[in-house]
Amino acid sequence: MSADHTDLGLSTIMGPQLRALVESQLLQDLGHYGLFNKDLKFDWSQSCIEGHDGSYLDGRLENFSGLMVFDGSGKLIVDGWMEFVHRGKFFLAYWEFVSIWKDNIKVFEKSVPGLPKHVLDKIPTELMTESEKERSHL
Repeated sequence: MSADHTDLGLSTIMGPQLRALVESQLLQDLGHYGLFNKDLKFDWSQSCIEGHDGSYLDGRLENFSGLMVFDGSGKLIVDGWMEFVHRGKFFLAYWEFVSIWKDNIKVFEKSVPGLPKHVLDKIPTELMTESEKERSHL
């Protein structure tokens, strides 16, 4: 599998500002799974829309599956499915499902859907749903 950093797949609906924000937040989210490498490049060529959509900044987005992230030497480091929380001016993208690879071996997999605690903790209390408020106190 080789990286394609030019074909944006179905993510062409995102403008440059939105894409930069999403990529930045997804890279930051990887730190919660033990990956701190910032020299990574996204491959959106296989991105697929999954039904949750919204508009923010200069574009539209979906909770895209089929995302891949490669290191500087072209090795697959991450693949997964992104999700986002958008409530008014608050926006946060995170990994709904994610696999982390090292030398073609899967070393980590988040396969349980839903807001992880570290994402839930970033949502301002006044923007949380009742169930999110209950979960945040666990």
